[in-house]
Amino acid sequence: MVFSCVENTNSPLGVVGVPLDHTSTYRPGTRFAPMRIREASCNIELYSVASGLFLEEVGFRDYYDLVLPPGSLEQVARYIELGLGNIVKDSNRLLIILGGEHLLTYFSVKHFLKDVDTFIVFDAHLDTRNEYLGSRLNHATFLRRLLEECSDLNVIHIGSRAYSKEELEFAKSSRIKLYNVLSSLRGKVELEDIGRVYISIDMDVFDPAYAPGVSNPEPLGLDLMSFIEILKQIYARSSKVIGVDIVEVNPLVDINNITSILAAKVALEVAGLYLARNST
Repeated sequence: MVFSCVENTNSPLGVVGVPLDHTSTYRPGTRFAPMRIREASCNIELYSVASGLFLEEVGFRDYYDLVLPPGSLEQVARYIELGLGNIVKDSNRLLIILGGEHLLTYFSVKHFLKDVDTFIVFDAHLDTRNEYLGSRLNHATFLRRLLEECSDLNVIHIGSRAYSKEELEFAKSSRIKLYNVLSSLRGKVELEDIGRVYISIDMDVFDPAYAPGVSNPEPLGLDLMSFIEILKQIYARSSKVIGVDIVEVNPLVDINNITSILAAKVALEVAGLYLARNST
């Protein structure tokens, strides 16, 4: 099954699944998300509300799922690097990555780094712990590792509301531009020219009323229209969106596939805005 069930090998829109589930802690199961999101995408209308475009006229180039080895993260990193490298080399299309846990963003951002000016994260959590459960590289630490290793990366974090004291203190002392959930809901996210952008969307940024099927749900989240308005602003202020990942959908704890359907819709809106932005 391909994303949207409308495959077009010449489409400017690419999709790949990265079923990473190696460091999930509270509720594992994100490895099953890419195929469940594809299934949902084939059963909703392929219309982008934000752009007003009908995406069945464009379709998607689906690269299917990367096959990830069990065992060490070093091996996983090599497979992700090789997989993304082959896909990006294939074309200059927008790549939408379906996760998988949020650690995959650590690997994908490092892959795209030379082409990215601004990294934008939608997430309930900051993921800036120095270590978590004895590990320094996992879904709760990936952003701190990126900040340490990528000194020129501009980071904007949107929708947060769940912190440890350590994380919040680190974020405030770092170069992260932080818009918590209250700022996001009140329309106070104000972006300047942000250049070439990579976007990571952790589905737990949404309130559990909209996205119950995530590994680490947090109440008091974003609503859908606030998210769309911020997404539109990102496209308006960027010179190009290089890549987008959608992570932390967990079908094993979802209710009636609500979260997978929402993730598919988010992918369609991301794609529609990309087409609209690049047709002007």
